[in-house]
Amino acid sequence: MKKIFALILAASLLLSVAACSKADKSGNSSSAVNKETGTEADAGSNADADKNKAGTDAVVLLPGELYQFDKDDAGGPVIKGVNMAGNQLGSTEFNTKDPDVKGIRCVFELNEWVEIYPDTSIANGIYVYVFKHAEDAKVYTEMAYTEEDTRVLATCTLEKPEEAEYQWGAFYLNPEYADPGVYDIVFVKGGKAVAVMEAKFFDSESLGDISDDDLRALMKNF
Repeated sequence: MKKIFALILAASLLLSVAACSKADKSGNSSSAVNKETGTEADAGSNADADKNKAGTDAVVLLPGELYQFDKDDAGGPVIKGVNMAGNQLGSTEFNTKDPDVKGIRCVFELNEWVEIYPDTSIANGIYVYVFKHAEDAKVYTEMAYTEEDTRVLATCTLEKPEEAEYQWGAFYLNPEYADPGVYDIVFVKGGKAVAVMEAKFFDSESLGDISDDDLRALMKNF
């Protein structure tokens, strides 16, 4: 009886080994099952993919270009385009352009008044805040705007002038509390950022009697 029981046990073990061997050869291993079900085997690759996807959501500004946060709104963007002019550098022709979303003047000197000429249907209630440049401009969509914010280095209110050729508003960066470098000019309506562009500011009077062509070159090479 003991011999018969031993034979049955040995046969059972042989069948188990054969079944395991068959499973490995057929590809139905644990790693293959995980791949199909999306469990632990590919969890790392999914995490990397999500990380890369999140990185592409960053808002990276380009010199001389206006980024519109509300571009896809049903009523269209609040700021359709803008022209920036200065009172120290560049010819009258260089500073007098139609508002646009590209090719905007974005090089100034500290203490130079930056005049703003927007293309907008809003007559008033648009505010401008100037901050030290942020690598991801998406941060401006999450901010509460107040002049008391110590990060604000300049501000102004935009109001439609009586004469079409007049500026809507202007600001300057005081070299006593602003260093040469890149800054973000944020347009705010109803407490929300609707557009932003970056500009580079140089030391006061450091650029001298620079030509329009040299200004254009500086605009392209932040």
